[in-house]
Amino acid sequence: MQVILSGLHGDACEVSIAEDLALYFHVKNVSMIRQGEDDNPWALIEVADSYERVWNVCNQLRGVFHRGKKLHLYIPLHQEDVFHDIEPHHRINFR
Repeated sequence: MQVILSGLHGDACEVSIAEDLALYFHVKNVSMIRQGEDDNPWALIEVADSYERVWNVCNQLRGVFHRGKKLHLYIPLHQEDVFHDIEPHHRINFR
């Protein structure tokens, strides 16, 4: 599954992002995108976590600042390798 991280500084690197996010995700790969402003790169992060886990972490980290810049985590739509903790057609009985 992929996550986009923006709000980074120009000196951000793949290794530091992978190490810092290892507390929250099972990071498989980080690719830096440096087109545009020099001090505003973003990262495409591949993780080996369920959609529910990624969603919860993105919500947990919402509004977090890093060196004066607000970080933003986005889950791109239409991903093929998304798996869920909940089984398809899982039955829930409300009482």
